Amino acid sequence: MKVLVVTNLFPTERKPQWGTFVKEQVDSLCSAFPDELQIDVYLVDGSLSKVSYVKALFELPKVVKSGKYDVVHVHYGLTLLALLLVKAPIVATFHGSDLLRQPVGFLSRILAKKADRVIVVSENLRSALGYGAIIPCGIVADRFLLPQKWKYDNPSGELRVLFPANSTVPVKNYPLFAEVCRALTSRGYKVREVHLSGVPREQVPQVFWDSDVMLLTSHSEGSPTVIKEAIAAKLPFVSVDVGDARSWASKIDFGAVTESREPSHIADLVSQLLNKIHDRSALVNTHLLDQLDSRSIACRIKAIYSELSPPSLRRP
Repeated sequence: MKVLVVTNLFPTERKPQWGTFVKEQVDSLCSAFPDELQIDVYLVDGSLSKVSYVKALFELPKVVKSGKYDVVHVHYGLTLLALLLVKAPIVATFHGSDLLRQPVGFLSRILAKKADRVIVVSENLRSALGYGAIIPCGIVADRFLLPQKWKYDNPSGELRVLFPANSTVPVKNYPLFAEVCRALTSRGYKVREVHLSGVPREQVPQVFWDSDVMLLTSHSEGSPTVIKEAIAAKLPFVSVDVGDARSWASKIDFGAVTESREPSHIADLVSQLLNKIHDRSALVNTHLLDQLDSRSIACRIKAIYSELSPPSLRRP
């Protein structure tokens, strides 16, 4: 089966961390079904120019026809604009801001009708759209598992607080993160901020292992990948109530979610969480590893592809 992934979220040389979760989903599908799936990626780089969507609108019908693709899988609602003239089964995955933030959310709801199957990455997105299969983006869980010989090492005595995003992206709400860090400092902690921005993807697990707590302060999220990565790495985390963070946190003993965006309250939660954890390596996460692993997610997505393109309908 030939699949064309169309997305405006994908790593490039200019933006190597952009849309890594889409790339990892593509990689997991290719790895899980090497003899059944051939997947190509078409990037609509709207960050360079909005004209990219117009160009793709007229180019993609030719690409899909000449490539004899059986299914087109589009990531991020706005990218559906580029598929209005495409004649092929379409799967659309909505990731968060494409439904939750305006005016993109309004346009995404209209464009969603173009898709033959709709995937949303969390329950709150299905509520926003009104329908869709809930399939979160998975992670390569094995990469984030604490090494067997891992030992807590923090000679400086600092509280290493991880901000798991780019601080210049407004939706990630770095100002709230900074306020919480100041509140922790006033409580006597020697806080050191740790940032993922600019860290090569292969080094990200080490950052999780070397941090003491993760703090997610975003204005909105779909299904934040960093929550799953923290669970795999047994990294305690506190999050505001966004996306499916509460659902994941309810399944483990080292995560907390709050509706409050008051820095002092969030700082109190961080302190309470850390005070009850005495041995990070002893924290339990094994019951969730299969659920969040990209391989199990790949199987669910492959099943949707097969529904839309059974062998009898595939292009010769």
